[in-house]
Amino acid sequence: MKEHKDACLSNAMALYGDYLVRVCYTYVQDWAIAEDMVQDTFVKYYEKMEQFREQSSVKTYLYRIAINNCHSYLASWRYKKLQVIDYWHKLIGHAVDPVHKVIASESDVMLVLAIEKLPTKYKDVLLLYHFAELSLKEVSETLKMPENTVKTRLRRARQMIGVTLQEEGFEYGSDS
Repeated sequence: MKEHKDACLSNAMALYGDYLVRVCYTYVQDWAIAEDMVQDTFVKYYEKMEQFREQSSVKTYLYRIAINNCHSYLASWRYKKLQVIDYWHKLIGHAVDPVHKVIASESDVMLVLAIEKLPTKYKDVLLLYHFAELSLKEVSETLKMPENTVKTRLRRARQMIGVTLQEEGFEYGSDS
């Protein structure tokens, strides 16, 4: 039994680990904390593996655990003590690795900031669909809501981002 659990965990880590880190990063905006969130996700998955009823895929189950971990972290006292503005200045000012170099471009920063401004219910849908690459059905299962609600929230999130970008002066097709 232990060998089976270990094999399932190893398989899940290999298949979904990178995606989960990216999803968690979009919530917590810190790679180290995102990796901790994913580690906690896999620990919870391993501990509760027998309780998994397979009503959804392992992927959606893991995403739900990861999102709940992120929400708990974001509601925690530890997170609230962080200075978000200082963090962004540090992130943009010290772009060293390739991922930070991509984020450092002006339009990408504007997009990230627009996504951050979204209410959580819209951000969840947008991040799961576009960044975690879940299907509408998988997003629906993960968030435990009807598929049409997912579609509506996704559309509204896109609209809200568009309005925010226009207000910030983002020009489509600009070379700068």
